[in-house]
Amino acid sequence: MTNVGCNAKTCGYNENNICKKKKIDVEGLFAKSKIGTFCQSFINENTNKDMKQEIADEMSIGSSTNVSCSANYCKYNEENICKANDITIGNQNAQYRSETQCDSFTLRK
Repeated sequence: MTNVGCNAKTCGYNENNICKKKKIDVEGLFAKSKIGTFCQSFINENTNKDMKQEIADEMSIGSSTNVSCSANYCKYNEENICKANDITIGNQNAQYRSETQCDSFTLRK
């Protein structure tokens, strides 16, 4: 489990800059920097008001989240699971999942 900070202000799972979703998916199959990654689990609470119950059902009580990750070139990705203790999902102005990014991406050496 990973502590996930979230700067995406409009995400329905963001609570005080902490991701409260039980499980998220970080995408970025061929990414070689954070710019090629995004949070597949992002849901804009402003455009998806009918999803409030679904969002509530997916919220976690704790501050740790299971993070699956397809960023093959990230050093924290081990068998498609993020093994970092802490990550941050970025872009506070994101309106769509494609506008987010994993700010903690670190290129595997």
